[in-house]
Amino acid sequence: MKYIFKNIKSFARNYTKIFVLLVITIAASTLIIHLSYGMFREFEDRRELSRRGTNQVVFRIESSYAQKPIEDNGSLIVLGDLDAQIYVKQGGLQDVTAADVKQFAREVDAETADKLLNIHTGILQGDYRFETDFLISDGEVVNSGDYGFDSLYNFSFGGNTLNTFEYGRYFTDQEYAEGEQVCIMYGFQKNLRGDYLEENLLEDGKVLIGGQEYQIIGLQSGIGTGYIPITSVGGDSVLLDEIALRFRDNISLREINLLNDAAQKCFGSRVTSNYELEETEEGSYLYNTILLLVLAVSMVAAFNFCALYHYIVTMRRRTLKIFRVCGLSHRKSIWLYLGECSVLSAGTYLVTLFLFHFLLMPFLAGKMSIFDFHYKAEVYLVLFLVYFVSSFLLQYVMVSWNLKKKMLR
Repeated sequence: MKYIFKNIKSFARNYTKIFVLLVITIAASTLIIHLSYGMFREFEDRRELSRRGTNQVVFRIESSYAQKPIEDNGSLIVLGDLDAQIYVKQGGLQDVTAADVKQFAREVDAETADKLLNIHTGILQGDYRFETDFLISDGEVVNSGDYGFDSLYNFSFGGNTLNTFEYGRYFTDQEYAEGEQVCIMYGFQKNLRGDYLEENLLEDGKVLIGGQEYQIIGLQSGIGTGYIPITSVGGDSVLLDEIALRFRDNISLREINLLNDAAQKCFGSRVTSNYELEETEEGSYLYNTILLLVLAVSMVAAFNFCALYHYIVTMRRRTLKIFRVCGLSHRKSIWLYLGECSVLSAGTYLVTLFLFHFLLMPFLAGKMSIFDFHYKAEVYLVLFLVYFVSSFLLQYVMVSWNLKKKMLR
């Protein structure tokens, strides 16, 4: 072992540039093996979780408020009127609030949030339930402008689609971003309807909602009563019944799990997740292509390492001649060079592995979720043995053949 380290020291001193290149090659091979293996495993996991999906996830809210039963006094019940949406407190549960939704927006996976079509929930103002629609973008609650207007214009009720938007306009992105107090209320054509508006309408045409003055910008005749931006209410405003997330297309089970993790972190046991899964296409061609690329890259890295060491042995003819004069046999020269190769490769491998686990992976995982690998100690051991044994055998053949040829000269 002493002569092996002396040989490495001489190699590093006399062929510094080649020695550095060899270390870089081994380090690069180590990174390629672990990144390739990790990416393949990650894609395999994603393939399994992508086989089933859904385009809607509903979080049922465990609330301390419940809808007040509508009294049947023989008069006509107007479902669109807010008097049919009175909620009363019935328990001491901790409620989900608008502030919790803002925290949820910060925790939701960005890729999943980009697939959202709309988020809908009810929000308590005073004793009344109001409707609110929004989206999540860059960790912020934003306007659901495209879908929001369409949800009123194409209001689904039973098996029918109705136009419930009577007059005015929907919220603008600026109004939503600045939390302006604007609303869409219940009415027919250009006429306000309902007891709530008769009782809370101000002389300047505004309406009192939760003690605040709101400007009426539109009228609708659906069951959804009044609509307000969730950004216009206080953070302690209570959410009611459910938070329904609709997506433009099916999201995978993996993305559903990410949503549930974010909901658990922000809402805890106050919500329960509901969704119905359906089978989706696997896209196996993508994963097979990735596997082939991983194998190709790993093979190229291994052959590059062997080719470089072959060149190194060839360049060190003077050292080999000195060893031969001193009585070094062919067998011992093989083990000398193999020992040198093994020490260099194993040492560089372990140092690179340390940097990979504690520095590189935390950095990459913070940038892209695809690099969120978690290896067990057994996995690191198996990868090291595969790399070391395969490299050792290949180097043995190369060094044995190369030194035998030089001994015959």
